[in-house]
Amino acid sequence: MLKQPELFTQGFHIASFPLPLLVRDLILHENWEELDSLFKKLTCEEGALFQFLHQYHDFSSIEFIISIRDSQNDWEEDGIWHDDGSRVFAFSLSLTQDEIEGGKLGVRKKNESSFREISTPKYGDIILFLTGKDGFEHKIHQVTKGRRLIIAGWCS
Repeated sequence: MLKQPELFTQGFHIASFPLPLLVRDLILHENWEELDSLFKKLTCEEGALFQFLHQYHDFSSIEFIISIRDSQNDWEEDGIWHDDGSRVFAFSLSLTQDEIEGGKLGVRKKNESSFREISTPKYGDIILFLTGKDGFEHKIHQVTKGRRLIIAGWCS
């Protein structure tokens, strides 16, 4: 159940999440395995990110991925519109430290052509957004300059 619906009238809300200092070091050394391990702890039921997200929506578990979109990759392109299936809530936590171009998150009501584009937020900011359960879908646009680093997650 959405706890603060007034914050999500357009399908999303941006907030700030205090990241542990260790995160910057893991990113600097591209230690993705340790970063993944740290976020497993942060997203378990006792974890700080789980508790943070729980103030916005009721859910019982979090899945996440480390998403790196880089303009230097030949395969970099726009994503497709999708609604995250049966998941009840989604988030995009920015670990991006440098300026990028592109990589915006598009959010729209299902079956509508108009949508909101949300620029990749600064490091530590988090976009919380509604899924198909609430009639919304989203996609990530192509990164055209730089590298976008995000913890993308879904709550069930």
